[in-house]
Amino acid sequence: MADKQLIRCMDCRNAALLQWFDNPVVAECTKRVFGHRFVAASNRFCADFGKRGGKPLIKHYSHYGKT
Repeated sequence: MADKQLIRCMDCRNAALLQWFDNPVVAECTKRVFGHRFVAASNRFCADFGKRGGKPLIKHYSHYGKT
């Protein structure tokens, strides 16, 4: 396992990015247990970070419910 580094999930290729209304963007990690979500723009330590290439794709929702 790689050393943990200080990253933002927004910049990681392993993050599915979700946003409801005008709330902060949420990242759901595809390398960890499904359902673990983090605020995408916050800093965190992670050993699974992979630099995202290009502009991130954010899935927008206009209602709450199952994703």
